[in-house]
Amino acid sequence: MHKSIKLHLGPESYSVHIENGLLGKSARWIRASSSAKRFVILSVPGVFRKYGKSIQENLKKIGASSKVISIPDGEGHKNEKTLFFILRKMGQSGLRRDSGLITLGGGVVGDLGGLAASLYMRGIDYIQCPTTLLSQVDASIGGKTAIDFLGVKNLVGTFYQPKTVLIDPTVLKTLSGRQFRTGLAEVIKCGVIQDAGLFGEIEKQLPLILERNGKILNSIIAKSCRIKSDIVTQDEKETGVRAWLNYGHTLGHALESYFDYKKLTHGEAVAYGMWFAAILSDRLGFCSEAEVARQRELLKRAGLFAPIPRFDVKKVCEKMFLDKKARNGRIQFVLTRKIGLVSIQKNVPQPVILSALNQLQAEASELY
Repeated sequence: MHKSIKLHLGPESYSVHIENGLLGKSARWIRASSSAKRFVILSVPGVFRKYGKSIQENLKKIGASSKVISIPDGEGHKNEKTLFFILRKMGQSGLRRDSGLITLGGGVVGDLGGLAASLYMRGIDYIQCPTTLLSQVDASIGGKTAIDFLGVKNLVGTFYQPKTVLIDPTVLKTLSGRQFRTGLAEVIKCGVIQDAGLFGEIEKQLPLILERNGKILNSIIAKSCRIKSDIVTQDEKETGVRAWLNYGHTLGHALESYFDYKKLTHGEAVAYGMWFAAILSDRLGFCSEAEVARQRELLKRAGLFAPIPRFDVKKVCEKMFLDKKARNGRIQFVLTRKIGLVSIQKNVPQPVILSALNQLQAEASELY
C-alpha cells in the first residue's frame, strides 16, 4: 500500500512517499518532484551495491543521466573534508543549477547531501532515499542539513528542504540488528512527544517489530513520519514546537561526542538521553516515577541500552552547555509530562542536572 504524507511549507512543500519496493519503481516520483535531467547519486559503497543500480535504471526511464559520488560510511566522516570532496565531485561532474542530487543511504549521507545541495550554485534540487530506519523516520524529513564541526554535532548546517522523500521499508531487512534498533529509538521518541497510541503500539508489538514484520513496520514508520511532518509544518525553522523533536538529544549528542562517536550509536545515545530527560522531569515534578519506568523499560526491551564505561558527569554536562540549542548560557531541555505530552524548560538548575546525571549513571551500571 502506498502512503503519501504532505509537508505544507508554501513554495517548499513536498511529499514523503512510503511503499514496499518503492526504490525499484522510483521513476514516477523522481520525475514528479524534479525536472532535472542530470543527477549525481550520493551513497556509500555497500548501500549503492544493493540499491544504486535500481535508482540509475529508473533515472534512465525518465531520460535522466546519473553519476555516482561514493563516500565512506559513518558519523566520523560527517565533516568539512567530506563535504568539500562532494562539492568538488559535483563541480567535476558538470552539474548546473538545473541538475539534481539524490541521497541514497542513512542519516550521514542525507545530512551531507542536503548540505552540499544547498550550497552548490546556491541551491539545486535534491531527493532523499533513506535506507535506515533512523533516516526514514527522522533525518530525511524536515530539511535539516549539517556537518559536525569542532567536536560539536551538527554545528554547521542549513535548513534546505528536499523535493521529495522516498521510503522503502523493505530495505530495512538488510540492516544489522544494532542498526535497526538505533532507528527504533526515534520511533519511540515520537510516541513520547506526541502519540501515546504509537508508544503503546510499540510496547505491544515490539517482538514483531524486532522481527521486522512488514505490516507493523509500515504502520509505525508512517505514524512517525506524520508526527515529524506535522511538527515541521508548524515550525520549519525550529523557533518553537520543532524543539520537541530534540527530546533525549541534548544528553544524547553530548554522550556521542564524549565517547568520540565510537561507543554508542545515535539511537543508543538518544535512548540514554530520553531516560535522563524522564529522570529530570520526575525530579522537577513534571511527571511520575511510573512514567520514567515505562520509558526505561521499553528502551531496555528494545535493546537500546548498550553498555558504556563510567563517564565524567561534569564533562558531559559541559558538553550539553555547548549544544547549539543552548540559549544565553542555559540548556534548553525537552521534558515529559506524560507519554504523548512534552514541554520545553529553559531554567533547570545545574545542581539538578548533575544530580540526575549521577542517578542515570548509577542506575545504568545495574543494567549490565
